[in-house]
Amino acid sequence: MKLIQFTILALLIISCSSSTNNNPTDFPDSNLSFNNHILPLLRNTCGLSYCHGEVSPSGNVQIYDYFSLMNSYNGALVIPGNPDGSVLVQIIEYKLPHRPNLQWQLNSKQIQAIRKWIAEGAKNN
Repeated sequence: MKLIQFTILALLIISCSSSTNNNPTDFPDSNLSFNNHILPLLRNTCGLSYCHGEVSPSGNVQIYDYFSLMNSYNGALVIPGNPDGSVLVQIIEYKLPHRPNLQWQLNSKQIQAIRKWIAEGAKNN
């Protein structure tokens, strides 16, 4: 049963990844800021109100602020210092299933920024 729930969650998160023009694509090589770099990206993609925002989040997973990201889905979607072990990274890199939606995909720079922020400790800065 948990595998089915996890698969459904994974499908929901991938469908909410986006590469729209409103998303940041230029990120520093280090010292990524959650508030300045990661949060705007997540809010414009996964955290959209009809996906994983505050109101009626898909799969009951909310991604609209640091607390929700770190406390969603049976614990954290992010493991600070461990991008490869983080569910969020596994989903946006299609290593875990998620409802596919080609309109909502992160580009490689956005994925690398999320990975780098997590590797740097996933700070709430």
